[in-house]
This record gives sequence, structure tokens and C-alpha cells, in this order.
Amino acid sequence: MLKESPVQMPPWIRERYPPEQRSAVDYLRRQIDESMLREIAEADYAQDVSKHLSALKPIWDGCELAELDYWFPKEVLELIRWSEPEFPDWKPGTAGLRGHKLRAFSCAVLLATPNFEPDKETLIQMVDSVALLGHDAQEATARFLVWLLDTLGREEDRPFFALALAAIIQSITESLSTTREQELADWVAGEESFERACLAGFHESYQNSPWMFGLSFSDMRNKRWKALIRTVRERSGEGPFGRMLAENHNA
Repeated sequence: MLKESPVQMPPWIRERYPPEQRSAVDYLRRQIDESMLREIAEADYAQDVSKHLSALKPIWDGCELAELDYWFPKEVLELIRWSEPEFPDWKPGTAGLRGHKLRAFSCAVLLATPNFEPDKETLIQMVDSVALLGHDAQEATARFLVWLLDTLGREEDRPFFALALAAIIQSITESLSTTREQELADWVAGEESFERACLAGFHESYQNSPWMFGLSFSDMRNKRWKALIRTVRERSGEGPFGRMLAENHNA
């Protein structure tokens, strides 16, 4: 059975968004001041703040992205990852753009480090936040996702990473040609189809499982992914990307 996807990312994506492991972390760490870094370190009920802060500081300073210790600072990064800046009373975390900067940075660090298994839940938290932080944050995320897709093997969440990158590109491209939009649609659909075929080799029920979401073992944050799909469809209208999503996903 194939372990790597034979589906090729459209070449122009790599040309326009050269792969870079550090692009998102480096952009987002510059949006974080010392008080915000401390806020991340305090996320676990303000326990062991100095240890978390010592582990976070090299990342904030731009040092090499090494493997994360399982607790210092991974625990607080994972806690801030689940923050909800749209809800002022949500803890740990902060409301508004400050909270989205904290969440996007935490997600980017987790996804970029070697000993964190990339998942669609962390990804959608990051995608939602960088969408609010603006064009430059999304562009840095696009370059990072090109790199990350190059590192991902054949796994159940890979189609979501393709969808996220395609959605960001659609969002920040002022005039996306019909041809390129069709290529984005074909690429995302191809990644989904390949993963479906691989999983169906283990159990035939995957042949008829719901599009995209039937391939994942987790339903956490699916509402967020469905909202992203609706946004992409609205932007595309009757374009190729919107039509592909309408044909495959009705929610």
C-alpha cells in the first residue's frame, strides 16, 4: 500500500510561497511582547512559571526549533492552543487580537517542532487566528504549511492541511484566476480521495464515509472546519473551488 500521496501540489504554490519551517513562528513571535510570553507561561494555573518561561524564551528569541520538553513549555503551549479569544471570560488566554496572537503563536510553535504530531484541531485554531491577524500573518502561515505538507506522510489529517493552505491562498490572493482556483480544488479533492482509498484498504466503510470528516478519528473543532468551508464557498461563489465543495460537502 502506498505510504506517500501521489497527489502533487500545484507547482505555482511552491513558487509563490517557498517552504519555510520558521516563517509562521518568526512572524508571530514578533507580535508577542514579554508580558504576553509571561501570560503563556502562566497558563497552567500560574504553576512553575519560571520553568515555562525559561523554556519559552529561546523560541521567542528566535533560536533553533528543537524538540519540546513534554511539560516545559509544551503544557502551556497546548493550553493556550485551546483558548477562545472571542469569549472574554475564557481562561487561560486573553480576549481579542491579543488573544489571537497568543493562540496563533502557540499553535505555530507546536506544529513546527519535531516531536509534535500535527493535527487538524491545532491547525484550525491557528488558521482562524491568523485570518484575523491579517495578510502578512496568513502569508507567513502559507509558506509554513507548504513546508509542513512536504514533511507529512500519508495520514488521516493530511487533506485538512491541504484545505487550510488552499483556503489561505484564496483569502490573500486578490485575483485568483479560474485556472488556479480549479487547480486548488483538484488538489484538495485529490488529497481527500487518496486518503479515502488508503483507509478503505483497512475497512470498506471508509468508501462511503462523509467527505473529509469521515476520514478523521476526531470530531473536535469540526464546526470550525465547516465554517471555513462555508467561507471558501462564499468567496468562490460559482467558481471551481466553491463548486467542488458544494458537490462534496453540504453543511
